Amino acid sequence: ENELRASLRQIRNAIDAYKKIANVDISQNPGIVATLYNTGDPEARASVLAAENKRRGEAGEPEKLPEENYYGWLVNDRIGDLKALF
Repeated sequence: ENELRASLRQIRNAIDAYKKIANVDISQNPGIVATLYNTGDPEARASVLAAENKRRGEAGEPEKLPEENYYGWLVNDRIGDLKALF
């Protein structure tokens, strides 16, 4: 159970970091959340995204959204199967 709580804490931390640092709500995208759980360091990744979006805003370009890796893509692709497990 401690491992589950630690995992949930990491997920909450990633969601909060992206909202606070990059002003992006990732809570409704399991693939992005899974990517961050898989790759780690959500604060640094959110900071990079925030800096990129600041640069884009100053250049009149659209904001960049977080991108999922293969793990995140797989989670989104199989979300129905995953929901059935829980």
